[in-house]
Amino acid sequence: MCPEPRWQAPLRLCPQKKPEEWFFLVFFGTALCCFALAVVSLVRWQRPGTGYLIVGSLLYLIGTILVTITCNVPLNDALAGVDQSSAEAGRVWANYPQRWTAWNHVRTGVALAAAILFTVGLCRVSPPCDVARSKMSSPATSAALLNKPEDWPRQFEEQLNAGNLDGMLALYEPGAHFVNKSGATLVARDAIRKVLGGMIEVKTQFRSRVVRATIVGEIAQLYTDFEGTRLDESGNTVPVRNSAIEVLRRQPDGNWKLIMGDPNGRQ
Repeated sequence: MCPEPRWQAPLRLCPQKKPEEWFFLVFFGTALCCFALAVVSLVRWQRPGTGYLIVGSLLYLIGTILVTITCNVPLNDALAGVDQSSAEAGRVWANYPQRWTAWNHVRTGVALAAAILFTVGLCRVSPPCDVARSKMSSPATSAALLNKPEDWPRQFEEQLNAGNLDGMLALYEPGAHFVNKSGATLVARDAIRKVLGGMIEVKTQFRSRVVRATIVGEIAQLYTDFEGTRLDESGNTVPVRNSAIEVLRRQPDGNWKLIMGDPNGRQ
């Protein structure tokens, strides 16, 4: 008779990590990410939301990592090093739960505050609605990313000359203000759309030149000359010239969009 096969443990291709190893990986891995995030945010401090990311990173590093190393770990070491049969053990045990729990509450509260700051900061850097709009917009109807405010007139010129109304409107904030020829102020894209659409209907073609640009933080003011042609009521080509003032604001993605425009502000 053949001997019955003995039970064999399943072959493990790689050793499983111990619970404490997973803890250290998550605990100190998050600290490393916070440090890297703080450095990147300091380099790009002018971008929206970076202040929240820096404060959140510092809170986690100081209130969680530093508190653990300087407060909770020494308490654990003291408890582990005492002779459990000695009188000293009773004194250590009496102080341990209250002090360790208090510092643990500090770590928990600080970590929660850091998580809230990270959430707010990341939302300001890239708002969810803007991300959704960027995914839905097509290259044919959206304008290129403007890395500096002086790019705005050139992009407006390109979209107008191409007859791309949606591309022109993409250069304006949703609640932008626009001063028309009569001096009335139009508010929001729907009102501005009619003016821009009228420019396309009369075959307006522009060349732009930025005379001066003043930038203060997230706001920029441009003085721009536009020269070109359009069709009059008889279908004849006539010259057009505007001395415009444009006020732009930097968006969370670094793009610049117009918040107030007066095509004849310097005439």
